[in-house]
Amino acid sequence: MDFREVPINECPIKYLDTLHLLLFILHKRVEFCKSLNLNCMDLPVLATTPLVARNCDRNDVHKFFRRMRRIVEKLSNEIEIFRLGKLSASLSIEFGTDSIRIHDTYIVSDNDCNKVQCITVNNVTTLYMRLVVKLSDKNLVVLNVPDILVWLARVYSMDTVYSALNMVHNYVENGTFTDDLDKVLEIISKWGVSIDKDAFINATLPGRRNLVILKEILSTST
Repeated sequence: MDFREVPINECPIKYLDTLHLLLFILHKRVEFCKSLNLNCMDLPVLATTPLVARNCDRNDVHKFFRRMRRIVEKLSNEIEIFRLGKLSASLSIEFGTDSIRIHDTYIVSDNDCNKVQCITVNNVTTLYMRLVVKLSDKNLVVLNVPDILVWLARVYSMDTVYSALNMVHNYVENGTFTDDLDKVLEIISKWGVSIDKDAFINATLPGRRNLVILKEILSTST
């Protein structure tokens, strides 16, 4: 099943494994925020309450969070995925307990509640994913992963967001890159970073060990 096609009002955990669930949540968040012109910035990828609100069993939700915690335990909270000279990128996974604002089972920002009706839920377990880009030994940029996708949708299109997510999907599932990589590299080049396809693929080789471990964890059900 394509990660975009989970039945409405059904618990996505019933249909998707861990990887596809994360991609589904990210894609639906961006689609929702773009359709209502919401800010949706600096938010966790997911939290326990919105999943329960989507008719998910609490035990299934907690199993999912346990799988994510196993990733951090095995690989640390910063997983290197890219290295090219002094330029590197790592995926940071962080858990927390926060208060969140929700509209229609979606997490939204405080500012968004000026546009749509929200409820506040306290003491919720949250999961953040951030891309840590090190430009040199002293300079780094930390980007919230959902924020990157919301920006791509605003500046480009939902098709661009899907290409980026599908690139991640194919790499994690099969260890290969498809034509979606060309679209991503085209955007990167507009930011002033010149890198061709072969160089990009070679730069992901340091993260292949992490990929093997990641796939083993994502394939488990407990």
